[in-house]
Amino acid sequence: MAIERLLTGNLGSQVKELMATEDIMLEAVRDLVKDEIKTYIREKVDADQELKDELKEAISYYFNAKARSVYAELKASRAAARLGLRILPDELQGEVGEALVGLFEKELGNLLEKAL
Repeated sequence: MAIERLLTGNLGSQVKELMATEDIMLEAVRDLVKDEIKTYIREKVDADQELKDELKEAISYYFNAKARSVYAELKASRAAARLGLRILPDELQGEVGEALVGLFEKELGNLLEKAL
C-alpha cells in the first residue's frame, strides 16, 4: 500500500494535507494564545480606572492625529492638482479639470462605500 502511494504520487498529496492540518492547528493555537493575552490585558486595564481613562485618551489623540494627517494629505493633493491645472495651457485646463473631478468623485464614492 505504501509503495503504491509512493508510485502513484498520492503520498505527496497526503503529506501536503497533513502539513495543511498542522498549519491550521498552529493558527488555532496562536489565536487561543492571543485571546488569553487579550483577556489578561483587559483584566489589568479594567482593574485600574486611571489607566483605562489614560488609554482612552491616548487612543483618542492617536485617531485624531491620524485624521489630521489624512486631511493634510488631501489638502496637499488638492493644492498639487490645482497647481498642475494652472501650469497647463488654457485650452487643456477645462478638460483635465473635469477629468480630475470625475476621478476624485469616483474615489470618494468608493471610500464612502467601504466606510459605510
